[in-house]
Amino acid sequence: MSASPRVVSLTPAVFHLPEAVNEVSRTYGESPIVPRGPRLRPLLDKVRRGIVEAIGAAQHEAVLMTGTGSTAIAAVLGSCLREDERLLVIRNGAYGDRILEYARILRQPVEDMCLPYGERPDLGKIEEALAGGDVSAIAMVYGGTSSCTLNPVPEVGALAKRYGKKLLVDGVSALFVEPMDLDAWGIAAVMGSCNKGLHSHPNLTMALVRRDLLEEMERIPPRVPNLELYKAWRAQAGGAHPYTIDPMSLCQVSAALDHLSQIGGVPGRHAIYRQRCEILRPGYERLGLTIARWEGMPLQSIGTALHFPAGRTYEQMAMRLATEPVEGHVFEIYAAQGKLSDKLFRIFHMGEYPLEAYEIFLKALARVV
Repeated sequence: MSASPRVVSLTPAVFHLPEAVNEVSRTYGESPIVPRGPRLRPLLDKVRRGIVEAIGAAQHEAVLMTGTGSTAIAAVLGSCLREDERLLVIRNGAYGDRILEYARILRQPVEDMCLPYGERPDLGKIEEALAGGDVSAIAMVYGGTSSCTLNPVPEVGALAKRYGKKLLVDGVSALFVEPMDLDAWGIAAVMGSCNKGLHSHPNLTMALVRRDLLEEMERIPPRVPNLELYKAWRAQAGGAHPYTIDPMSLCQVSAALDHLSQIGGVPGRHAIYRQRCEILRPGYERLGLTIARWEGMPLQSIGTALHFPAGRTYEQMAMRLATEPVEGHVFEIYAAQGKLSDKLFRIFHMGEYPLEAYEIFLKALARVV
């Protein structure tokens, strides 16, 4: 009987993880950690400290939560803003749309800077909004997976610092892959993930909150039950959690942090992802595919948005790639989101795969385009 083909996930959602993380999944049941027992505190301390050190965010504290990146968005918006603060939402992709959606559900006063997906925000218009005095905070995405581009967060952060405004950043698809200087960029809080760039399971998420904002949050009433960042931070600083947290997920994140350190930290992971870009993007162009680009918007390191080739649909390509093996491999790709879904498809290269897997993928892609 022939072996089943190796499935390679070219998506940003679920992909193969480091062996050390997989080993936790296999062995945790032999010695489970009681959520409120004595072994929880050293584990919590290690993970929270490891996240801060990996990012290099000396002025920030890591707060852990059960959930996904969207959980972190809700927690930051519901914990870091007073209900009367006006929030400038800069949105040029699906996750900017999600920030606006959550802010409106929370009845946060908002100023909506709505742009076509992928378009670079106008810094002059942002400064004009901040200088007017009505806006107290800014929220935006760094790595926009809708267009696979990076927003000008450092430049917006400089404006936020100049005008004394809170900058809240969705870093879910950028943290642990793209170099980010939270302190220098003036980021008050970043919405993160323990999946995506950290290469752990999507069971645990986190936010990084600057200490001066944490002090202010003592006086900000939280508005999202179970996701009160200040309450969670105080409990975790004392070695506990206000609700039940999954210790196995903490062990998986700890293993993922150890693995990240072994490959050279964020610079090492960034270099690995850039190697993949250097194989795949010229390969797409050799196949006659057009990479989606927007003026002034660098491409992310985790993936690429591509225009549909003539006569092909996403469904046709995705089905053939997932069912027709090439050199023992099949591949799963990703549709585009929202306003770009009829124009683009996306190929991500996250997870633990050797470079040769991407060479094989280009052969598979050549058969379907």
